[in-house]
Amino acid sequence: MKEKYNYINLKKYKLNFKWILPIFLIIAVLSFIGFNYIKTLTYRNIYTTISELGKQTATQLNLSIQEQKQFVDTIVDSINKGYFSTESEIFDNFSDNLENYHFTRLAILDRNGNGMTSDGHIVTNYPITNDFFNYDNVYLSENRKSTISNDQINIYSRAFYLNGQERVLFATIYTEDYKEILLRRLYNGLGGTYLINNNGIVLIDSFDNIKENNISLYNFIINKYNITDNEKLITINKMRDNIKNKNTGTFDITLDKDTYFVHYQDVGINDWYVINIVPASAMAKELNQFIAISLGVCIGINCIIVSICVYIDISNQMKNRKLYKTAFVDPITLLGNENYFKEYSKIFLNSSKENKYIITVDINKFKALNNLYGYDFCNKLLNIFGEKLKIRMPKNNITCRMYSDVFAIILEYNKDIKQLLEKINNDVSTINVDNIIIHLNISIGIYKIKKSDSDINKLLDKAYIARKQIKGTYNNYYYVFDEALENLLINEENIETSMEEALKNNEFKIIYQPKFLTSNEKIVGAESLVRWHKNNTVIMPSNFIPLFEKNKFILKLDLYIFEQVCKDIAYWKKEFNANIKVSVNVSKEHFVDENFIEEYVKIADKYDVDKSNLELEITESATIDKNIDILKIVNKMKACGFSISLDDFGTGYSSLAMLQELPIDVIKIDKIFVDKANLDSDKNIINYIVLIAKQIGTEIVVEGVETKEQADFIKALKCDIIQGYYYSKPIDKEKMKKYFNEENKVLL
Repeated sequence: MKEKYNYINLKKYKLNFKWILPIFLIIAVLSFIGFNYIKTLTYRNIYTTISELGKQTATQLNLSIQEQKQFVDTIVDSINKGYFSTESEIFDNFSDNLENYHFTRLAILDRNGNGMTSDGHIVTNYPITNDFFNYDNVYLSENRKSTISNDQINIYSRAFYLNGQERVLFATIYTEDYKEILLRRLYNGLGGTYLINNNGIVLIDSFDNIKENNISLYNFIINKYNITDNEKLITINKMRDNIKNKNTGTFDITLDKDTYFVHYQDVGINDWYVINIVPASAMAKELNQFIAISLGVCIGINCIIVSICVYIDISNQMKNRKLYKTAFVDPITLLGNENYFKEYSKIFLNSSKENKYIITVDINKFKALNNLYGYDFCNKLLNIFGEKLKIRMPKNNITCRMYSDVFAIILEYNKDIKQLLEKINNDVSTINVDNIIIHLNISIGIYKIKKSDSDINKLLDKAYIARKQIKGTYNNYYYVFDEALENLLINEENIETSMEEALKNNEFKIIYQPKFLTSNEKIVGAESLVRWHKNNTVIMPSNFIPLFEKNKFILKLDLYIFEQVCKDIAYWKKEFNANIKVSVNVSKEHFVDENFIEEYVKIADKYDVDKSNLELEITESATIDKNIDILKIVNKMKACGFSISLDDFGTGYSSLAMLQELPIDVIKIDKIFVDKANLDSDKNIINYIVLIAKQIGTEIVVEGVETKEQADFIKALKCDIIQGYYYSKPIDKEKMKKYFNEENKVLL
């Protein structure tokens, strides 16, 4: 058969038009069928290609804008925390970072549009809208003309108060700078990108066809190509309606004898859309060549079809490979990116492999390395780091860079996973970049995948959570997600889903532990404590307070407790004429904004409670937090009339010098010192604390006294106030009345 197909008998060969014409027609039909098949295949690949390109472009633009918004948030949050008192201080501190985020300048204006810029320009009567004065989130404007350079700009803004005056921060960026992300001049410059808003107004035109402002893309296309065909108008109007309804789509349309492929993708910012437009002549040039050849020489189309099919397939593979790299490959490490990891990890999860793990790795204090060595150097470091991770992994793993300095691996490992972690740590702890040796500390989180696990996002979250357990520590570099952490997450989730409702339903109950004078053992005050009564069970504070401090719900709970205490103090005064001092814990989460003190004053005034009867307890951790101006806050509390106590003194990091700097009224000595005290000796730490406190004139409360021997020991030290189960366990407000008679009259 092979010889038959390769053999030609020239002597017997004659032109036979009776055969040539049918063969020609057959070849023409086959060519037509083949062409339509190729066209369908090509169009399908083009749709996939331009869709992936649109998604990647929108994602990159979204990430860039989010980074710029985060920079503006950082500036305003710093202002709100009171780090700066003048515009000049703000500009001096942040101007050097503007170029990193592509900002041209900062400006601080008032409601009337008056102010100044970071590069020395005075702004007067700039048109301000209410959109700019957003106190909670950063607002990003659409295109506006700069009053300084007459260029088109976009403005990031967020409002704040500076020295009690309402101000708004502007961070401006040239609109043209977005082209760095949007410019997609593929295929000899024939393809390009538009950025439009929800109404179709063109914000960025990478084709540089639109020179005017406020031009509708839909009207521009209709006018440019003089479209009157009803079917084409319907196609454009359908795109307009889909964008209006926040939908995504891909279509093709023939204009001026050329077919254009269009994909519109939501950016996720300000209802902006990225429109990618590529002509068929750019993406399938070889297809048009095939049409010309088929019309001229039908007899040669069979060979051309084969060549074109191969060429188109290779060409499409090359194009898809480029798009694949854009969509799935991290440009710094050349590993897979987050999209790749999530996509292919699903396949890995469904495989029959045993002992599957997800590992997340990040570099501790990587931001400091960026600041010290620069981004280019650290990008090289990340590349080497990623390569070492990949090499260390066993076969059939997926190793990706997720974001910043965070990497993720999913793999099968049938040996002791801790041995692998040790090898990883040894391999990447020292990296040579441009002959500079960098020593790294890493944090690793590990989750062993169960057969029932199917959601890759949840599995990643568990590995991330495990990693955070040892983030920033140096005595351990990995944490394996375990049942305890699983139960903790479930418990925290249960608490968080019910905490708001619990507050509304008054499930948080206040109880009081009386305090007694050591001189005569008469009640002198009480400490307020909280218990959560849920489903006939009592939840102790240690089970929910740490979580509330983490998710900031403690801010609501503290105010609720304070108000209940004020109600009870007012009740005792009215019913029993008891003038009692009660201590109330104030979480350091309040101290980020000193204005919380006004809320406490309003509540005390609401119930007509003398503020000297309210003792606000602060913890040692609040006194050493660099983000808190504790001296300013304590002085403000004192100025409002509140008494201040330092809770659990000696258990943290407080220095004795701090006692002289802060106007503390009361020191509370923790129970641990009582429990560890040698009652038969005068060489106890508690002895020295009492001595120093007396010398600086601070009142002393000793907590956790549970036995007569301990009580006698504390009395002998001549402490001021004593508290503990030996005298009274915590009781509710009604049981407190037993202390409000003549014999046990409250002493203040």
